[in-house]
Amino acid sequence: MITVFWTSIRKQCLITITLLLCISFHGNVESAVYWEETNDVTYCTLSRDKALPDPDWGNCTPKPEDYLKCVYYWTNASATSARIRTHYLNRTDAAYSDYVLFIGRPLIYCIGLICNILSICVFSLKTLRQVATCQFMIAIAVFDILTILNGFLYWIEYELLVPVITRHFALCKISVFTIYCAPEISAITLTLMSAERLMRNLNTSAHERWFSIRRTRMYIVAIVLVMVFLNLYIFFSNIFFKECCKNVCWNVYHEGTGVLQLHEKNCKNGNGSDCSNVSAFAFYNAYRWVALSVYWILPFVGLPVINGWLLYEIWKERRRRSNQECRPIIPIPDLSVECSGYDEDNDKEITKMLILVTLSYWVMTTGFNFMQAGIIDVYHACTPDELVRNSTIYTIVMLLFYLNHASNFFLYCISAKPYRDEVKCMFARGYRAITMLLRTIVTKIQSSFHNTENDKRLNSVPISFHKRAMRSYSSTDSL
Repeated sequence: MITVFWTSIRKQCLITITLLLCISFHGNVESAVYWEETNDVTYCTLSRDKALPDPDWGNCTPKPEDYLKCVYYWTNASATSARIRTHYLNRTDAAYSDYVLFIGRPLIYCIGLICNILSICVFSLKTLRQVATCQFMIAIAVFDILTILNGFLYWIEYELLVPVITRHFALCKISVFTIYCAPEISAITLTLMSAERLMRNLNTSAHERWFSIRRTRMYIVAIVLVMVFLNLYIFFSNIFFKECCKNVCWNVYHEGTGVLQLHEKNCKNGNGSDCSNVSAFAFYNAYRWVALSVYWILPFVGLPVINGWLLYEIWKERRRRSNQECRPIIPIPDLSVECSGYDEDNDKEITKMLILVTLSYWVMTTGFNFMQAGIIDVYHACTPDELVRNSTIYTIVMLLFYLNHASNFFLYCISAKPYRDEVKCMFARGYRAITMLLRTIVTKIQSSFHNTENDKRLNSVPISFHKRAMRSYSSTDSL
């Protein structure tokens, strides 16, 4: 991974070295790579020997002056979709990368939806929903569900290659707004939840004052409003347009900045369509660092500091616990647990949960944030090998990103015993309710069946009597 980071940074900072490497790699092919200089950005286009075929333009042909740029943009954008397999490369490694993303995305989405719905059900129980920590967990689960549901649209658009997001500008902007805003709300709420647990351990009276249920809900609403305000610019920026014969719903996760710059250049020259006065590229240049700070730097630094401080307080409390009355570490009201041995066991549980939360967030979101900020570059490949490498990096980064929003149920419910017990109780109550419902249905069916049989027997008695009477009457007439 370090090699990938260094390679990506080198490509951005030392363009000249990259060009020399590409030229030396293709030195034995006559006119193998074209180079174009536009706005101080160097583009290497497709090779003349058609090692990578041109994109499928349909009935459209790009403008001659933009043709090479368009080929370069759409070829590199294929690393983020199934087009790398269906349009550009007939290679096993490219197919593997694409199929992993094709199967992995819906699998993670389905698991994440089920687990986050279970989280909401567990934390909405009467014994838990009056706890500030559980209010934060409910909010995290809700916005994780929004992220995952939005992921289905991207899966349909970029893996099934069915135009959904690029069909209408409203759906495009809503989907981009959701994929930008929802993860940021989840990350900030996660950090604030860790701070709430720390305050509860340091000063219980101050915790009850600052993190009452009403104030906790106000904090969540404030986080949502701030993040919506930061991302509201998306609805006014020019991210939905047609360029290089294709509809583009521009987002940093599936398109490079090249096509956005080309579109804005054509708009300034009066040659573009779907133009507006709002620059999406200028917004991205500022917003990517805001998003990196909100979604990565703040949790990356805040979670270890807060959770480390909390673990230190737990360790100090464990040392002085021998002569003190034990109290639960996780704020569960009316928790029927014996005092002896409770603190030690739950200290281990909370320690394990905090370590899992911090490490999982570091591992699962770092690559995604680096790609969003442009530190990891997957949009500038000069050869088929580089294109496959970019596709592999993109596959790993995106699956880890969605896995982060699908795994909170395991991190918070499964790794902490009090929440795990609540999950067991919820399933036990659900099992009993389903069993009683099935028994009621079976009893009603059996009762209905017996009533039908009794009605048949009762109806058969007069019919038999009537038949015997008719036979006796006929015999009397014959005499």
